[in-house]
Order: sequence, then C-alpha cells, then structure tokens
Amino acid sequence: MATNDTSTRYGSVSRFNHWLGALLVLALLGIGLYFGELPRGDARKFWRGLHVAIGTVGALFLLWRVVWRLRATSPRALPQAPALHLFSKVVHVLMLAAIAVMAVTGPLSIWSAGRPLTVFSLVSIPSPFGAFRSWHVPLEQIHGFTAYALIVLIVLHLLGVVKHQFIDRDNILARMAGRG
Repeated sequence: MATNDTSTRYGSVSRFNHWLGALLVLALLGIGLYFGELPRGDARKFWRGLHVAIGTVGALFLLWRVVWRLRATSPRALPQAPALHLFSKVVHVLMLAAIAVMAVTGPLSIWSAGRPLTVFSLVSIPSPFGAFRSWHVPLEQIHGFTAYALIVLIVLHLLGVVKHQFIDRDNILARMAGRG
C-alpha cells in the first residue's frame, strides 16, 4: 500500500486525511449548528464545550490535512469537460480554505473573549494574548458564515461524487477507498 499519491491513485495518507477530515468536519458542523439553535443553559453549554473540545483536538489535524493536500501530488483528474474540471478544482480549494478559516477563527473567537480553550475539562489552553472583545463578534460571524459556506461546498462536492459514480461510472468511490 503506497503512502504517497501517485499519478493514478491516492496514497494511504491522503485517503486517511480525507475520511478522518470529513468525519471531523461533519461532526463539528452538526454540533455547531445544533448548539447554535439552543437557548442559553446547560444543554447549550455542554454541546458548545464538546464542539470546542473536538475542534481544538481536530484543528491541528485539519490544518495538517490542508497542508498535505496543497503539497501532495494528486492523481490525474478523471475525464470530464474542462469547465467541470475547473469547477471541481475551485470547490476543492474553497473547501480547504474554509477548513483553514474555521480552524483559525474558532480558537481566536474564544480567546478574543478572554476565555481559554477547554478540552474535555482535562486541558485548558489560555489565550496567547489579552482579550480583544471588539474582535469577538466579527470572529464568531466569520466562523459561522464559513460554516454555511462549507456546507454548500460539501453539497457541491457530494453532487460531484454522485455524478462521477453514477453518471460517468468512473468508480470514484473505489478510488477514494484505495481500491481503484
């Protein structure tokens, strides 16, 4: 099993990064959207704390995933119209950019309020700078807007997978599972 990508297939590192990254992003989006609708109280505090803890643990991995994808050699693109190829590239780059923005604005929005990042009540990461309360709301807004943009990009990505798998029949799912 090849670790690195080749011209014809994704390596084990890229596949692992993709699937674990997808799981983390979907979990964080789901939890974030859920607690965002809850009224203030213990339930909201629990789900927000879980979101922050998973996000803190996952942020380093997600940033690594972005760097790996930008540096790794990807397999040749599957055949499709040039406009769709460009659209696919743009969607992938925007997804990576959105993940990076989320991984940065999440901690910054907490630290800008003068609070530490608390990870499962086990570790508390204090802010590396003093409170910047005037930045708190804009950072939260950027984080929230980027979450909705990421959802749109994920839907476009999944539509591309459906197109490749069921219309083009080029077996893209096997390729991302290491069997193609």
